[in-house]
Amino acid sequence: MKKTKQAGWLELVILVLAISLLGQLASAQTSQLDRLKSGIAYFEGGQTAEAKAIFDKLIAEKFVNNDLYYYLGSVLIKQNNPEAALTYFNKIVQAAPASPYGYIGLGQYYTKKANYASAETQLNLAIQKDASCAEAYFHRGLLRGYQKKLDLAIADLEKCLQLKGNHAYGHYQLGLAYNQKGRKDLMIVHFNKFVYLAPNAPEAPQVKSLLSRVG
Repeated sequence: MKKTKQAGWLELVILVLAISLLGQLASAQTSQLDRLKSGIAYFEGGQTAEAKAIFDKLIAEKFVNNDLYYYLGSVLIKQNNPEAALTYFNKIVQAAPASPYGYIGLGQYYTKKANYASAETQLNLAIQKDASCAEAYFHRGLLRGYQKKLDLAIADLEKCLQLKGNHAYGHYQLGLAYNQKGRKDLMIVHFNKFVYLAPNAPEAPQVKSLLSRVG
């Protein structure tokens, strides 16, 4: 009887410890997800260095998350390190082939390498995977700008904003595109939205200066 009671208490202690450990793990993961969201917000606001500092810490903690891989890869593209970015984009394709984000990443990689045909293939594939993904239209819009297909670029950027109206760099790129088209009215609209959404972006001072001259 004594041994049975001791065994019961031991099982109870193990159960309590297991529940406590699971709680700690869940809390740590919640903290990591919160920091990831913060990093993404920095990235979307143009604050690349701040975003990368957060992403690098999460990688050092061995946090496995496809959103982390996508945004860290995107930072590395901006920092002219496409080969390092490719490693993260390939992780997404391998782990989640149904997700558009690995292919958007590959589109960014090929765009950076000026292989526009391969970039378009990957971005078209991303849109096939998810026709409601604003990020896919944004990057295809950028690509079409590089290809000197201004009207197609504008159509994709407009689609991006239709799906995600607070995409700061969608507004920035549309402002640039409408400036090329001579549509100063629409340029002003989108540049105003850009500086509202991303006041700390490195492009914001120049955009504000331009708006002060044309407004």
